[in-house]
Amino acid sequence: MSGSVLFELGLEEVPAGMVERASADLARSIADSLQELDLVFDSPLKRYSTPRRLTVIVTGLPQRQADRREVVTGPPKARAFGDDGKPTPAALGFARKMGAAVEDLEIAETPKGAYLSCPRTIPGKSVAELLPQLLQKAVRGLHWPKNMYWRPSRFRFIRPIRWIAALFDRDVIDLEIEGVRSARLTFGHRFLSEGPVEVESAQGYLDALKSGFVVADPEERRSMILDGLHNALPKDCRLLEDDGLVDEVVNLNEYPTAICGGFDPQYLKIPREVLITVMRFHQKYFAVQGRDGALAPHFITVLNTAGDEDGRIRKGHEKVLRARLDDAAFFWDNDRKVRSQDRIPALENVLFQDKLGTYGDKTRRLQAFCAALSSIWPRLEAAELDLAAQLCKTDLVTDMVGELPELQGVMGGLYGREEGLAEGVWRAVYQHYRPVSLEDGIPQAISGAALSLADRLDTIVGCFGNGIQPTGSRDPLALRRLAQGAVKILLELGDRLPPRLSLKRLIEIALEGYPSGSLDAATAAAVYGFLIGRVRFLFEQEGLAYDVLNAVLAVEVTSVRSSFEMAQALSDMRKQEDFEALASAFKRIRNILSKQSEELAEIDESLLQEPAERSLHSAFRESSPQVEQDLSGGRYAEALSRMARLRGPVDDFFDQVLVMAEDEGLRSNRLRLLHDLSRLFLQAADISEIVQSE
Repeated sequence: MSGSVLFELGLEEVPAGMVERASADLARSIADSLQELDLVFDSPLKRYSTPRRLTVIVTGLPQRQADRREVVTGPPKARAFGDDGKPTPAALGFARKMGAAVEDLEIAETPKGAYLSCPRTIPGKSVAELLPQLLQKAVRGLHWPKNMYWRPSRFRFIRPIRWIAALFDRDVIDLEIEGVRSARLTFGHRFLSEGPVEVESAQGYLDALKSGFVVADPEERRSMILDGLHNALPKDCRLLEDDGLVDEVVNLNEYPTAICGGFDPQYLKIPREVLITVMRFHQKYFAVQGRDGALAPHFITVLNTAGDEDGRIRKGHEKVLRARLDDAAFFWDNDRKVRSQDRIPALENVLFQDKLGTYGDKTRRLQAFCAALSSIWPRLEAAELDLAAQLCKTDLVTDMVGELPELQGVMGGLYGREEGLAEGVWRAVYQHYRPVSLEDGIPQAISGAALSLADRLDTIVGCFGNGIQPTGSRDPLALRRLAQGAVKILLELGDRLPPRLSLKRLIEIALEGYPSGSLDAATAAAVYGFLIGRVRFLFEQEGLAYDVLNAVLAVEVTSVRSSFEMAQALSDMRKQEDFEALASAFKRIRNILSKQSEELAEIDESLLQEPAERSLHSAFRESSPQVEQDLSGGRYAEALSRMARLRGPVDDFFDQVLVMAEDEGLRSNRLRLLHDLSRLFLQAADISEIVQSE
């Protein structure tokens, strides 16, 4: 007979951004522990969460563990019995320890020889007996980005634990965590519910909470929110879509209701970026726009309540927003009284990073970086890019960015536009923090992309050179995000980048911005490896297989775009039988060459004695220039196809030619042929990394 487990951990409100991960971690921990105990459940584990609770439900659990049979080995047979065949003290001691008679023991053959052994059956424990410790371990093992702690136990957790509901079928699982004992009671909505809610079983959990005005299923809350947002829209208006904000409000509310509010149209003179940011980041409001795409003087907010019949909540939100918009209007007007160029000296007093200097120092490095880019990137306007580099951090000393740091860069661009700066300048400043995530677009302007690359690589190289690197889950300066953005830019710019601007050249330019000798080749190598890690991550997100990535990234990445296209071509080509066989042969070539240390002379055609080696050499000489032309022209599928056609000559070579011939001249000549073949292939990828299908 199977059973069900309900476990709900009740907490003070958890920050919205931490709820989903904690819910997933708790569910994973419980599932892993059940698996370790050989407790198989026949239905998918379910998890639910709100700001005040993390819940896991497991159905189809057995009532107890299965009995487990094991064989315990004792002393070696030679030591267990004497020459007369009688048991020695070692055998008698082992039998006594196992609670068995000597005649019940067995001889087990092991890799180390024959040993005395005792088979025994270990009875399984009841699930009800195992669950308390399992659930306590799962809770105490949760990792939070930030914690509070309790005295005197110093137990660290994100928020105080207020209740625990834990049931196995209809029985309470008896456990205690930091003074809070489990029960069959949960708690409904903080304001709408009249008190504790009794839960009879896991099957009735969701309905029991709904009676207390709590929707525990995040997906159901999401559906309620999306419906509410669209139902609350004023006539002839549409919602400014914001999936990130939807994710956040899902985990801010237990019983969501959407209402629409408004603000004075005079505030629309403030840039839309400012209005949206004030509403989104300060108030968690959704912006509304008309059919023409212009912002409308409305907002929609999601309440954690049943409704707002008399409109008092709406009026309160409108009052708060009005104060926020008054501040934004003041900052917008006041900041424009000072020209961006006049703010440059103030950057000398703003610390960027203790070991990397002030923002004044960073600005000078960005100018040098951009000057180097302009010298090899014909599409860049050197003077405009230099001015953008000077101005890109000046909005950090404005009142607006001081109040709304999410607008850094954006405000610099907007102020520059108001001052009449060239479009190439203000757009570069406006976009240079993009992309902020993998979902965000890269700067549309080439100058913005160049400035973004300079800004990111300057920070990454400076940090690595000064021993500031991401470790495990810690990344205080968000270097992984900076690197991911740089790689995304390089991927999407593609052929708009100059051929000479390789990944290593970008790193060298960044190194040149720091004092001579302060950063070395080891720093460059570490940064290159770090960036390749982000290239791999980005390619994985595009669905490329791990062995294809191993093959492509085994050779130097000069162009991220070229490497991506090569990986795509290799993914298609690997499905062909000839190419897979060639990959296997190439692995053999690599193994042979890895064991050789002798200097190899150029191929002597007079030493090509066997028909198979002459045939391979001929095929290689014919294919080599064509493969190289295809590679240089970006025709990666064609290049790989030509390589695949070498499969026959390579197979014949290994079938009919002894590579390691006794004659030194023959051996060296054949190794050189394999070396040249390997070098040709490695211009594309290390195809020996391709895993053969079964």
